[in-house]
Amino acid sequence: MRWKLSLCPKCPWVTISILIVFIAAAYSDVFALTSEEIFTIRAYEKAAPSVVNITTEACEVEFFFCAFPSVTGSGSGVVLSRDGMIITNSHVVYGARSIQVMLSDGRRLEAGIVASDPDDDLTLIKVDIGNKPLKAISLGDSKSLKVGQRVLAVGNPFGLGQTLTAGIVSMTGRTISDQGRVFKDLIQTDAPINPGNSGGALINLDGELVGLCTAILSPTGSSIRIGFALPVARVKAVAPELMHPWRRITGWVLAILLATWFFRRIYRRQSRRYDEKTVNRDS
Repeated sequence: MRWKLSLCPKCPWVTISILIVFIAAAYSDVFALTSEEIFTIRAYEKAAPSVVNITTEACEVEFFFCAFPSVTGSGSGVVLSRDGMIITNSHVVYGARSIQVMLSDGRRLEAGIVASDPDDDLTLIKVDIGNKPLKAISLGDSKSLKVGQRVLAVGNPFGLGQTLTAGIVSMTGRTISDQGRVFKDLIQTDAPINPGNSGGALINLDGELVGLCTAILSPTGSSIRIGFALPVARVKAVAPELMHPWRRITGWVLAILLATWFFRRIYRRQSRRYDEKTVNRDS
């Protein structure tokens, strides 16, 4: 016996019900997720291609020569521009003899340091992308962050690349000191941050960069859910100067020219007064 499925033209609700059942079955995996999980997945999928793994190789100098074996380290970075500009922490690449960047698509590229600002623990590195542009991360607004807001950390902890951890903003405006340097206005988060996360992305649920994972407070060296990130506002302020060092030089040149012009005016005015007093005495 052959069965034939026919829909009742006079019962449109039956047709609609059947369609709903088929759609629900097709998307049952989506319906099984909570709204928060869906937002988290979307944020990660948006930001992850812009987060890279950084591997460095350094050497211990003995009698002006590199000792063997070399010392290796790992960290994270965030893509700022399609042409290969990547921002990371200065301490990630400090003293590195070579820097390798692994992209989310599996490519391994050599990187070079473009410019560094150790006071802010920020360094800009660049890779040769060839004919495949990178995906730059979307920059968010760190100034509008609220305590309790959901944030996600994406990075390379212990060399395990593209790792996602979740948490909240524990506090803003934190100040910490590290080896004589003072970092102000940091974001504190309880999203697990471990060694290797440094230079990685702290993002909001829109997949936008709100901070750069920088430091952890831990007596053991591993995460106790007290981590700190440089706010993206600081990255926005420093990165253009690192990309275009001539801007800083131009500012100094203009300041020197302005100061020279100012002191020359004062000198000329004083000279004129001296000449007038001399003329009056002679007369």
